[in-house]
Amino acid sequence: MQEYKIIEYGNLDDVQKEQAVEIFLEGFGHMMTFSKDRNTLKKLFFGIMNPSFFRCYVEQGQVLGIIGLATNKVRPLKFDCDVCIELFGKMKGKILSKQMNAIFQAPVVKGDRDLYVDVLATSEKARNKGVATTLLEHAFDLKEFDCCYIEVFSKNERARRLYDKMGFSIYKKKKMALLHLAVSGAGYPIKMKRWCDSTCLCQGRIDGQCRRNT
Repeated sequence: MQEYKIIEYGNLDDVQKEQAVEIFLEGFGHMMTFSKDRNTLKKLFFGIMNPSFFRCYVEQGQVLGIIGLATNKVRPLKFDCDVCIELFGKMKGKILSKQMNAIFQAPVVKGDRDLYVDVLATSEKARNKGVATTLLEHAFDLKEFDCCYIEVFSKNERARRLYDKMGFSIYKKKKMALLHLAVSGAGYPIKMKRWCDSTCLCQGRIDGQCRRNT
């Protein structure tokens, strides 16, 4: 792996932002059933990806991977009503922003020191080269958080192997998949978590506090 940088989305140039959006759509575009027009989706996500909570793996000026992070106050995708209206018209744009934000802005963790990996994706040419691992390690190294959460679908065996390797453990399974997920063959959601950073010796907390701080 060559020299790389982890850069916030807001600090990328426009070409790099387009690369980040392309990576997002490669991984998650099939879930955006409200539009089949690729160019429209590119314009939409170009303007709604959080500038700080999306971090990008950049190597030789090229974005090769992205990670979207969420806290109990912020999630990395917010469907701006004005952007939606511009792309889809007044009525559809308002409905779309409201419906999507009901999903993508709903709280996913409770504690101030909880971190949630909302999005993790790499470009096709960068897969199996350690990019996703590096992005997860970046999340683990954020000292203001004690516990990192992630969700994976049961049929995504490659992602499950990576998360197991990175120290995540299963804490909740939803045996019943949503209809559109069952039809797509994604399986059911599995929730996983990993305590503390990579240097921590504990695997939990004492009375709500991370053991590394006791």
